[in-house]
Amino acid sequence: MQPNPYRLKVQQVEQVCLFELTWGQGQHLSAQLPYPVALITAYQNWQRLYLTFYKAVQLPPMPIAEAGTALRGRVLNSGDLASATVNWHAQLVQAEAKLLADFYYWLQSPELFEIRKTIAHASQQLRDAQESLDLFLTCSPLELARLPWEEWEIGTDFALGKAVRIVRTPAIIRSETGLYRRRGRTRVLAILGDDTGLNFQADRQAVQALTRVAEVQFVGWQPGKTEEQVKQEVCEALVDEDGWDLLFFAGHSNESQMTGGELSIAPKVSVSISEIAPRLAAARARGLQFALFNSCSGLQIAESLIDLKMAVHTPQLAAIGISSPPTVRAASGSYT
Repeated sequence: MQPNPYRLKVQQVEQVCLFELTWGQGQHLSAQLPYPVALITAYQNWQRLYLTFYKAVQLPPMPIAEAGTALRGRVLNSGDLASATVNWHAQLVQAEAKLLADFYYWLQSPELFEIRKTIAHASQQLRDAQESLDLFLTCSPLELARLPWEEWEIGTDFALGKAVRIVRTPAIIRSETGLYRRRGRTRVLAILGDDTGLNFQADRQAVQALTRVAEVQFVGWQPGKTEEQVKQEVCEALVDEDGWDLLFFAGHSNESQMTGGELSIAPKVSVSISEIAPRLAAARARGLQFALFNSCSGLQIAESLIDLKMAVHTPQLAAIGISSPPTVRAASGSYT
């Protein structure tokens, strides 16, 4: 991390978005832009087509930066699919192009000129030609956080600008900093949840490969298990007295503002982050530092876990580290 990090906060206040850039010894810049209603609509249209395309073809959707990750969310209230003659891929590519064009246009607003210029100048001051400037970004509300900020090519209008790496930071971090060092082998807990429409074979193989260097335990749903059996198994595993270093979850997930997100651990059976928060806190106290979620709609889940002082990686978020405060960077192109 740079010694004097650059931090950008973007916050909606009624129909205005406030941008505030801070760095160094108390320096700051601020700007205001109209809330991007049309841009949010473009995002929602892209997301709808993304989900529809996934449901129509049942293949890992690839148009956004060739993400290479199968969607792990559920299609809600999407209605019946139209005729199979509809070219959903073409519509999705067009929606993506419009979303990115609208996003670039919004961020090129003259009001942000000084902020862009300052960031571009800071990136040029880096001594290592291969190094990129980390810009710590906090967005509120979640609608703004969902936008493809990693695609913001800051400094392209300044010839001297180098690459800028967007590093996501949540608005709320209440847990204290702490670093647990385990003696002995790394321990990994893998939870395989509802596999409806999914194939966990690659997930299982990837985690199983860790047995060469770590102790791995699989828990989760299997045919024949009851709802209570699955919940009990997951909850008991989380608070194992020997502790875990890494938590892996594969399955469906959804955002839920009141509960911090939901994990589908079995068909039609979900647990909320708030429901298992005490167990996650206990796991963290026993060494859990990193959580990897191969699921969708995970921004809220990631922020909830970061508030518990864990580094988190989802298809939308990739953890940079667990320093204070913990930092999170969105995976390029995966902003569902």
